[in-house]
Amino acid sequence: RLRRLAERTGVADRVRLLGAVDPAAMPALIGSADLVLCTPVYEPFGIVPLEAMACGVPVVATDVGGHRDSVADGITGRLVPPQDPEAVAAAVRELLTDDALRRRYGSAGRARVLTHYTWRRVADGVERVHRQVLAGHAQQKEVA
Repeated sequence: RLRRLAERTGVADRVRLLGAVDPAAMPALIGSADLVLCTPVYEPFGIVPLEAMACGVPVVATDVGGHRDSVADGITGRLVPPQDPEAVAAAVRELLTDDALRRRYGSAGRARVLTHYTWRRVADGVERVHRQVLAGHAQQKEVA
């Protein structure tokens, strides 16, 4: 289906579908990109932008769900309205024509991941939420 779409839109000569990629090869593959696009209409987690940013690659993502947390608009990449191909195209065009901006977004993205999204930081956040829930539950028991 994707191959037919590429042919129908006249870009088949510039599209290479890789199929399954070994996870060990993903950092090099992502790191070789000029930018990463993540444009779903719904995204609860926003993991792909984090993977791209960890590789120092700027991101163009839809302004939905987890992308709102992972992508800092105008700092690590661009957030665009969902289902707005013109906005995606404008953001991509801006980044592909400005090497310095791509490098700045890529560096800021990597720093953001290393500051906010390490396994330790995520585990600490989950523990904090669990403690808050348990404390609230204990208070409810005392009131009852």
